[in-house]
Amino acid sequence: MDEIEIRFEPEGVTVRVAPGTTAHAAAHAAGVAMDAPCGGLGRCGRCVVRVEGEVTPPTVDEITLLDTAQVARGVRLGCRVRLLGDAVVSVAAPGSIRIVDEGVSAGVDVEYPSDRGIEPIDGRPYLLGGVVDIGTTTIAASIVDLENGDELVRGGALNVQYPWGADVMTRVTMAMHEGGEILHRPLVQQVERILLALLEPLEALPEDIREIAIAGNTAMTGSFVGADLSPLASAPYEGAMIDPVYVSAGRLGMEHLTQASCYTLPGISAFVGGDIVAGLLATAPDPVEGPVLLLDLGTNGELVLVTTDGMVAASAAAGPALEGAGIESGMRAEPGAIERVWLEDGDIRIATIGGFQPVGICGSGALDLVAALLASGVLDPSGRLHADDGDALGRRVFERDEVRAFVVDADAGIVITQKDIRQIQLAKGAVRTAIDLLLAEASLVPGDVREVLVAGGFGLHVDGRTLAGLGMVPEEWTERLTFVGNTSKEGARIALVSSAARRRAEAIAGAVRTLELASHPEFQRRYIASLDFPA
Repeated sequence: MDEIEIRFEPEGVTVRVAPGTTAHAAAHAAGVAMDAPCGGLGRCGRCVVRVEGEVTPPTVDEITLLDTAQVARGVRLGCRVRLLGDAVVSVAAPGSIRIVDEGVSAGVDVEYPSDRGIEPIDGRPYLLGGVVDIGTTTIAASIVDLENGDELVRGGALNVQYPWGADVMTRVTMAMHEGGEILHRPLVQQVERILLALLEPLEALPEDIREIAIAGNTAMTGSFVGADLSPLASAPYEGAMIDPVYVSAGRLGMEHLTQASCYTLPGISAFVGGDIVAGLLATAPDPVEGPVLLLDLGTNGELVLVTTDGMVAASAAAGPALEGAGIESGMRAEPGAIERVWLEDGDIRIATIGGFQPVGICGSGALDLVAALLASGVLDPSGRLHADDGDALGRRVFERDEVRAFVVDADAGIVITQKDIRQIQLAKGAVRTAIDLLLAEASLVPGDVREVLVAGGFGLHVDGRTLAGLGMVPEEWTERLTFVGNTSKEGARIALVSSAARRRAEAIAGAVRTLELASHPEFQRRYIASLDFPA
């Protein structure tokens, strides 16, 4: 069959595909990021494109999700429009993050630990290890000296699976429909590319990496090793891969790191994975002086309540908004991202990572912004924006395609929409409901919890007062929050260099009891009640 040529703008990338391919699938083949939180199932309406060329007529999904005027102007949904001939596809993805391709220059953010001056390796042989935290939205990795456990260089990128769904369940559905390779092979290749990119500033060779430790939720580690994800699709979720896996990098499909063996940390249950085990390994919470809660905030929020009676865990499907994805001007926490927002003299003030000109807003900035709008009265507790010509902030509320939005930075085109705020409400509602049900399970009230360890890269930027002010955590916890960073990656680092730590991780995984929230009789009532912001 003859192939057709598709050019993507503004990237200028060209790819050849079979006639009848959707613009979404063609974008994936071309390595072009297209915002599609529903994974291309025609539900979210975010994969907006404009196509010049021969295409199929608008579908029912497009007519439902796009207004008539948009369709008349040639606006289509990338997951529904099929390309019948050579075409130019313009991707409308404000604030989206480009998927990593190859090397540092293609999107892997590289950093050096601030307390070390790293010099290129000047001798051989040299033993290095790789540590990888596979998050649903982002991947964080580092290179470690296996002789002393020191982290030498670290970096990260948007998870290459993101175009196939913003959440775990959408990706599981995609794997069941299209086959597990659609998630497995790109992820393995991306992990290898990231680690190779991190070797560059060290002037190290691929064969210097001998061990790789992987932590992530059950779906992410499962897709990395090529496990069957179908047990995650429906209750009772039996058969999900939660055991630790030892496998050679070459067997997984890595072409360059052929001297390395991979170890995935064990999971606890279908939806409480190795990332939370790594977090417990890294923080070692001691409940002797009072209960401790480990709260790992991300696309798939995971919580463990540690008391003298044992450990009980739960999982909250928070969605990608907390990591700056799935919202219109969202981005990862990287230079130029608005990370802090506050009210001052009746106006909002912003601070960006690195002090650069703003280019988008990350998860912590989005939460701060919502809290500031709530405090100003522009946003009411139900989550609705209100325009007011007599108020400086109220004048920045406008309506576009029947959806209200607030202008954060006019020059940079950064906005937060009513839909974005709804995503944040859903995330905070899921997390708060999980907290409340865990406490109820242990017959505790918020004041009983001595310390709350907030994990995840998100926790490096968020303000505890914001979390309490939005009602994501109880108000009593404002001064009890300790932000501990990416404990998933840190726990994987510990396991990388210590066989005893691996045994501890496996013991932890077997000791934690899981509270299934989806089937909990109180879940729906509490979840609905938690969606509104505090008055």
